[in-house]
Amino acid sequence: MTNYCIVGLGSRGISMFGRDLVTHYRDVARITGLCDRNEGRVRYAQEVLGKDIPGFTDFDEMLDTVECDCVIVTTMDATHDHFIVKALERGKDVITEKPMTIDAERCRRILEAERRSGKTVRVTFNYRYAPYKTEIKRLLQEGIVGEVHSVEFRWYLDTVHGADYFRRWHAEKKNSGGLFVHKATHHFDLINWWLGLEPKEVVAMGSRHYYVPDRMPGHGERCATCQVTERCPFYLDLGRDDTLNALYKQAEAYDGYHRDQCVFSERIDIEDTMGALIRYPNGVQATYMLTAATPFEGWQVAFNGSKGRLEAFEPEYFITEEDATDFARRSSKDVRRTVDWRFGDPSSAEEVRELEIRFYPLFGGVQVFRVPHVREGHGGGDRRLKDHLFRGVESDPYGHVAGSRAGAMSILIGVAANLSMATGQFVRIADLLGESAPVGVR
Repeated sequence: MTNYCIVGLGSRGISMFGRDLVTHYRDVARITGLCDRNEGRVRYAQEVLGKDIPGFTDFDEMLDTVECDCVIVTTMDATHDHFIVKALERGKDVITEKPMTIDAERCRRILEAERRSGKTVRVTFNYRYAPYKTEIKRLLQEGIVGEVHSVEFRWYLDTVHGADYFRRWHAEKKNSGGLFVHKATHHFDLINWWLGLEPKEVVAMGSRHYYVPDRMPGHGERCATCQVTERCPFYLDLGRDDTLNALYKQAEAYDGYHRDQCVFSERIDIEDTMGALIRYPNGVQATYMLTAATPFEGWQVAFNGSKGRLEAFEPEYFITEEDATDFARRSSKDVRRTVDWRFGDPSSAEEVRELEIRFYPLFGGVQVFRVPHVREGHGGGDRRLKDHLFRGVESDPYGHVAGSRAGAMSILIGVAANLSMATGQFVRIADLLGESAPVGVR
């Protein structure tokens, strides 16, 4: 039986990890401590997960008080390093939400602390575990495209998911590192993992085009006190959702954090449209694009190689109403459906049941590989990730388990991209880590 403590009791800490630990994994794991600086969220977590689980607002006090083998870190991104390093120094293993941290200095601190402690850090890259993405890994690992020459990767966030990053703490780089770090760490890890390589250097550009103050004249700083909610398609009433009400609205009195900040606020300093060129040591080039305000959600990737081209496409959501201007309505399953939005009329299309991967040989023909579409969290990745974390791994032929090195390589592409946007220059990953050359992904 492994004893786990959770620090950071937002939706990830409670829903992603806490609920399953007290149900699906109670035969091999138990939660011995819950910690958050917000007393209201500690109480809510105890109500959901078990009133007998000790709750704390002080991390050191929790580790001093309860038995703990492993700390699960699900706090704000900018604080991950603080709790990871403390846990390692106290002799605890660590499971951390992505991104592992948000800048190079914090990253080096984590890697050094792990080396000193002899304990391990695992990063929750759930997308690796999704069956569709694993099938891409299998095909590449078996050499279907031959020597990979280039990668094209595009990710789209709709006006439900994308907008949410601009109303929360993520909207300020000091907290999240921006979407190049917070969101794209998933995507950069996939590229690194699919290729089995570490990045060499990055150049990037980005802008904020949509979530800008003048798009909604007269807006307030938060939805609860705004005077223009009737004409704003992003109005969020925290009180309409029981979980949001308990986790955030009722908890405001303890720390003053507002979950419904305006998506057009002047405080925002992150980009909503960005692109990067990533170069790997063997000459592979990867191009990456992220857009955070589209009518659909999903991603596309292609690998060009010496034997041909491999293409994959996964539609996640499409807003099927022509004028879904009410945020609550736009967020509903009736309007936000998983359909193929590339061809025909998406509003009348059937839900996607099967995903395809297509291989086009250099000299003609096509091979099609089909994978059932999994509707569970992150394309089925969440459950498989948690099985590995909490039940252990007998074999891992595709390298799903991600350690601190993989966590570092994914965030450092984003860190390099931020630096490149500021300087207009290529940024070398080795310079950020103080190393002479990249090594293999782990």
